[in-house]
Amino acid sequence: MIAWAKKIEETKYLVLIIVAIGVAIRLVSIPIFANFPHSPVDVYYVDKDAAGIVLDLKNPYSQGLPVHNYILNQFPYLPMAAIYYVPFYIMGDIRFGNIFADILIMFSVYWIAKSVNRGAAFFAPLAYALLPFSIWLTIVAATNIMVGASFLAVSTAALLKKKYVIATLFLGLALATNQLIIVTLPLLSFYFWRKRKFSYFWGSLLLSAGIILPFFIANPFRFIYNVILFQFERSSQIDGPFSLYNLVSMTTGQAIATWIRVSLFLAAVLIGLIWLRHKTFALVPLMGGLLLLGAFILPVNGFWNYFLPGAVFTITLIPFTIDEVTVKFEKLISAKREKES
Repeated sequence: MIAWAKKIEETKYLVLIIVAIGVAIRLVSIPIFANFPHSPVDVYYVDKDAAGIVLDLKNPYSQGLPVHNYILNQFPYLPMAAIYYVPFYIMGDIRFGNIFADILIMFSVYWIAKSVNRGAAFFAPLAYALLPFSIWLTIVAATNIMVGASFLAVSTAALLKKKYVIATLFLGLALATNQLIIVTLPLLSFYFWRKRKFSYFWGSLLLSAGIILPFFIANPFRFIYNVILFQFERSSQIDGPFSLYNLVSMTTGQAIATWIRVSLFLAAVLIGLIWLRHKTFALVPLMGGLLLLGAFILPVNGFWNYFLPGAVFTITLIPFTIDEVTVKFEKLISAKREKES
């Protein structure tokens, strides 16, 4: 099967074909789900209005955002999310921005898999192109979680290719787009340090700070409440059961304090750093694992869209799994033939 996968991999424009299929599925899904109940979700309207507010050179953290029949007084996302959607707001549908983010992810997971895998790397973008979870979040629910995930994926692909300037730029954008991206910082900072490129890591932090600070300075209290407290400390929601907090609360009636959740996650980070110290090639699976754990452990509410960034990096393991399975299978076949001969 490895030989077969390598032969397919050599097919000209294969990845472009896979990306085109993924885009076509998402574009076709827009009219199909146009009248689907409760879609798009509130996030879509918040992002759309925030993009319009930024286009008017105003601060979305100080504005009321109309959602269906009420006004939401929070913009619970980092500022790069609103900035990113501005050109797509002008185009008429910010879901085109979600599709573009998915395109970045498909190319990135291919190059991430290609960096450490020979023949079956194309399975990674193919899995993402056909992933119902992604299609739903991009088009039907129309959330923004794939935007930060796309920037992080591009940054990681560039980092593995030793394109440190590109890695720095997109990591900075990712950190200014989605709060959960911060959980990967211990691993990425250690990786930059081991490669003697730590100054590039500082560049990412400075870029992120440069994007965030103008919005923060304009109204520090509202900013902190919107992007931290509202996201990670608000009361339990019916549609957010996928978290350690809600799981324990529903089964025992006890609440897990923030410091306990943070401590548990930091213990996982420490284990990850010890592993990365001995096996630097484990960066990608460790990032995927921490993103999934962070989405489960840290927030009070575990919304299932929080798990997309972790899923993106987990998908890159599909080619490796295929290689491992096929190698073992071919060894068994060879051993059996030798025994018979």
